[in-house]
Amino acid sequence: MVTGSIVLQSAGSLSVAVLALVMVTLQAILLLRTPHFKLCGWSGGISFAAFLYALSVFFEYNAPPGPVNRAAGLMEFTAILFLIHFFYGFSFSLFNIDGKRYHLGLGIFHLFIITLIWFGDRVVADRFVSRHFIGLSQPFIEPDLGPLGPVFVLYGTLSSLGVIWIWVSRKGFRRHYKIAFLCGMVVWILFGVHDGLAAMGMPTWHYLTEYGFLGFAAIVLWIAFSRFYEIASEDKYRTITEYATDGFLVIQDGNAVFENPACRELLGRSATGLPVEEFFDRATEKSLATIRKYFHSVMQPEARGEPIRVNLEKTAPTENLTEISANAICYKNRPAILAVLRDMTQRVRKERMLAESQGKIARLRKMEALGLLAGGVAHDLNNVLSGIVSYPDLLLMKLPPSSDLRKPILTMQESGKRAVAIVSDLLTVARGVAVERTVLNINRSIDVYLKSAEYEKLCLHHPHVKINAHLHRHLLNIQASPTHITKVIMNLVSNAAEAIMGNGSVDITTANRYVDRPLKGRNDIRAGEYVILTVADDGPGIGADDLERIFEPFFTKKVMGRSGTGLGLALVWNVIQDQGGHIDVTSDSHGTRFELYFPVTRKRTASDTPPTPLDLLHGHGERVLVVDDINSQREITCRLLEELGYTPQAASSGEAALDYIRTHGGVDLLVLDMIMDPGIDGYETYKRIKAIVPGQKAIIVSGYAETEPVKKAIQLGAQRYLRKPILIDALGQALKEAFAPPG
Repeated sequence: MVTGSIVLQSAGSLSVAVLALVMVTLQAILLLRTPHFKLCGWSGGISFAAFLYALSVFFEYNAPPGPVNRAAGLMEFTAILFLIHFFYGFSFSLFNIDGKRYHLGLGIFHLFIITLIWFGDRVVADRFVSRHFIGLSQPFIEPDLGPLGPVFVLYGTLSSLGVIWIWVSRKGFRRHYKIAFLCGMVVWILFGVHDGLAAMGMPTWHYLTEYGFLGFAAIVLWIAFSRFYEIASEDKYRTITEYATDGFLVIQDGNAVFENPACRELLGRSATGLPVEEFFDRATEKSLATIRKYFHSVMQPEARGEPIRVNLEKTAPTENLTEISANAICYKNRPAILAVLRDMTQRVRKERMLAESQGKIARLRKMEALGLLAGGVAHDLNNVLSGIVSYPDLLLMKLPPSSDLRKPILTMQESGKRAVAIVSDLLTVARGVAVERTVLNINRSIDVYLKSAEYEKLCLHHPHVKINAHLHRHLLNIQASPTHITKVIMNLVSNAAEAIMGNGSVDITTANRYVDRPLKGRNDIRAGEYVILTVADDGPGIGADDLERIFEPFFTKKVMGRSGTGLGLALVWNVIQDQGGHIDVTSDSHGTRFELYFPVTRKRTASDTPPTPLDLLHGHGERVLVVDDINSQREITCRLLEELGYTPQAASSGEAALDYIRTHGGVDLLVLDMIMDPGIDGYETYKRIKAIVPGQKAIIVSGYAETEPVKKAIQLGAQRYLRKPILIDALGQALKEAFAPPG
């Protein structure tokens, strides 16, 4: 029961309770209208704790010893516990600190303490004590502390110091909020010390803690309403920036005071209320230093800082880049920084890919230009070499086996053939050489090379280099030119051996591999089965600058006087490109490794057959019309035809060939050059002749292939094509096949 007359000093406590209840009501209304504004809920909880505490003190003033007074004392301790919990909740919410663990762990602990308070006498005893305050007509009676009472007081004191530490440690936070909050905490703690001394017998008018409660609740309410006003005033800015893809961030007094959703997404957290060091906590140390320096420079007079690119993700320092562009502004009548954050990760990645693509296109154009130059020179050289290679065959057929002239003539022919091989390399680089692809096994090509004179010569010049072959026993087949595959192997092995200065080794390895995803650096390669040819050495490696140019025609680092024209790796590159394959090159100080991918074919290789003797390739006087715009080529071809038993005729152009057909009718076969200038080319000539003689047979002669005219001529009905310069056995075999009966 409460006494009949109210103690005068208790009027202050009742007034505090009423004011606190009004504050609770206001904040409850605001929270109901804006449920997302959680700060208002925590501040309302602090006001509610002040209401409970002041009301408890009022009842203790006016109630005699008994259940009501004891209940008021229990409520007083409960209010203190509520206040501690709401202190931390308010601070966590204001500073955007994740307080889930605190609320879960300490919430359970506080419920346990409340249970001890209300169901036992360990915290609050069943006995009462009297406090004799100045001016009181009767003693102030309250429940005495139990055995754990001092521990509860110590816990409350330490918890208050913890809240103070949180506020003090928040660097750069709004100073007026911090000063007001800390002052309220200090006053509340001083009032608590005063009341503790009063409980120990110090003369005083009455307890003051409830007034500290009220003042502190008022300060928290002011902070909450100020933040609500700030957020409300920012709504117009937030509406503009909410759907922007760039992040907008306003920094004032070293703290973030405004952000949009895109900014939160870029930073990975909310930045509002935090200093720069905290909301950029994911940035690398170097990036954070750059950001600080940049923001400092922006605030300088007439600053015109260029945007900076920084990494905001420590775990991926080369990928997640953010561009920050900042300017000094006036925000709410005070200086501030407006920073625009833009995610540059995809853009930088695309720029890098574009640069790589442009670099590849530039290299391809350069190689194409060099290839065209090489191809043009090679085509002219082929015509010049035809006499050197073809006439010796005619001369040797006229000379007796014992003639002393046979050896120099053979030497001349072999020299011509070596020159033809160089020209062939030039044409391969030009990606226009006439090649016939057959089904082959790379293991067989390696075996042929390892038994060749070129390999023996290589071993003789490099006795300190050991060459090892590790060949897959069940290697799949590919479809390619045997000559080119042999040259690829020869060039890679010879380059590897020449790169080794002292003792070393070269490893040749073959394997089958299934590619189910794009290869590194080659996204356009198709998934499928590949034969892998690997040539690795343990030499000094290739420099990074040279590695970018090794496939360029005529690029070589070999010492003057040693072998090498700079066409070897260019030839390798072009062969792989024509195959639709891929080259992977890795090199360091421990050696270089070339890994070549050849698409697999499931066709079987043809059985090896011995060459047909020349006397079995003779014809029976069939009429053959040779069409070529170069006189020497016509003469050589006609002489070879005569030696093979055919009756040759010659035409110097496509138009002349048409006139001959119209005048004499068809011939048994055409030997038709594809490139003739001026006038119509070989394809157009053959097309017009076919219109006159539908069944006209033809053999295409060219130094080029993979051109549309050659493909069209073959589709039109041409039996074969031959590569210049023409050798008598190759011509005889082609004629034999052309005149062979069907089936």
